[in-house]
Amino acid sequence: MISATTWLAVVLGGAVGAPLRFLVDRAVTVRVAGVEPPREFPWGLMVVNGAGSGIAGVVLAATTGDLRVLLLVGLCGALTTFSGFAWEADRLWSAARSAFWAAVLVMPLACIGFFIAAWQLTRLAVA
Repeated sequence: MISATTWLAVVLGGAVGAPLRFLVDRAVTVRVAGVEPPREFPWGLMVVNGAGSGIAGVVLAATTGDLRVLLLVGLCGALTTFSGFAWEADRLWSAARSAFWAAVLVMPLACIGFFIAAWQLTRLAVA
């Protein structure tokens, strides 16, 4: 059974992560591409997912308990959504195939790299 504090941690983290994802994604997209939605690589989504993956690595290495649930499951879970990635991939498939392939190949690998680097560096720092 999930405790009330764990449930609340997920809800509060998600309530911060989801609007943060939207605002950062749109701000970066408009700044880099000048239009929304972009006709090229989805830089806003890349920034959000990369930053969220790095934050997730730090959180996993440095926290425990309900704080970890709040930040990792709630905040990072809402910040780095697969649905945003799927939406961009679908949009790019019909708009720009080269950007589609760049996003599908580069973004997951970059996010994995950000996560592992942040996780390892944080583990070294707290050890």
